[in-house]
Amino acid sequence: QAVLAYLQKTNRPYSANDISSQLHGLVSPAQAKKVLNSLADEEKIQRKDNGKQQIFFAIQTSIDVPSVEDAEEEEDLIKERGEQADKLKDENRTLALRLQALTSALTDDQIRERISKLTYEVKSNEERLSQLRSGEVISPQERKKIETEHAVMLKLWSSRKRIFKNISDTIAEQYPGKMKDLFEEIGVETDESAGADSSILGNK
Repeated sequence: QAVLAYLQKTNRPYSANDISSQLHGLVSPAQAKKVLNSLADEEKIQRKDNGKQQIFFAIQTSIDVPSVEDAEEEEDLIKERGEQADKLKDENRTLALRLQALTSALTDDQIRERISKLTYEVKSNEERLSQLRSGEVISPQERKKIETEHAVMLKLWSSRKRIFKNISDTIAEQYPGKMKDLFEEIGVETDESAGADSSILGNK
């Protein structure tokens, strides 16, 4: 009964030695061969001679075959599970991108420090603009300093623009939606959305 049940359960061809090994010594190879031939003689299993070796396997009509309706229902279920898996993968990619954006965002302390620095720069620029409007002449040293700072800012702008483009291109390869929508969602301000003219960068 154990040999018959195993053949029907696995539905694979086995030799007597295979059965003895698969049943972990429950029957010896010699006993397995005797049992298998007995089952074959009783037409409970099928037997096939393969040279000097005999192969035994379950009678296929004894294997439960699903109906057409059951098979179609199973196929629909597999398709549904596949669509659910694809949807979960897309959601996982979106969440991973959001997490990446959040972990790379500035902390509250960094934001306050940045605001303080920008406030100081605005005040300094307003004072400089006031001097220009009043007709005060800029000294050669001041002009050189402004030109140097301007060149440094352009270089930083170009560098950060290039770095951001590399990152956004990498994300775009996996992101299922539009990058513009993602930028708006996580608060990314591009040159275009800020109205900045990047053509002044030239080949920098």
